[in-house]
Amino acid sequence: MKAPLVVALVIISLVGAVAGFYLYDRFMQTPGTGSTSPGGGSDSHGGGSTSSSSCSDPASISSHVYHSYRLQIVKPCITASGVVDRVLQEADGDVHVRTILDQAYSNLTNSANDQYQYGDLVVEIICVNPPSQTDAIPACQNYTNQIPVPSAGQHITITGPYVLDTDHYNWAEIHPVYSLVIG
Repeated sequence: MKAPLVVALVIISLVGAVAGFYLYDRFMQTPGTGSTSPGGGSDSHGGGSTSSSSCSDPASISSHVYHSYRLQIVKPCITASGVVDRVLQEADGDVHVRTILDQAYSNLTNSANDQYQYGDLVVEIICVNPPSQTDAIPACQNYTNQIPVPSAGQHITITGPYVLDTDHYNWAEIHPVYSLVIG
């Protein structure tokens, strides 16, 4: 009778340890170590997909980000989806696509998104329009945007770096967008 009890305890301990490592890796590691806090994840459940085979920086889009030093990279690349709430044209030539995330990705927003972005994730497509902001002009030189700009109400799937914008209350963004699929 003692042997089955010991076996059961060992199995429960192993399952608990594996679950603990999985949850720690998925939610608790610090930025830059391969996982995120808040949100994030290492697969397509809940925190965005991070498959390196589907995540690349086409046309070196990241090199055209205006004042890139302000973006704290939480995860080099994620994929998330949701419904476009609002599309905003910015003076730096970028377009902010405020996105109501699908439930599986709702952990990607933070309190700054709640307070300043109506709870939406900021999805930033860079260099869509010629910048009217003088210091942003050099960032868009020699780059032509190829990312489609969706309309409010459309369902989108976006891929790109998951960052905190330190110039804007540390709200969470996907910036720049590497790919955007409508539908």
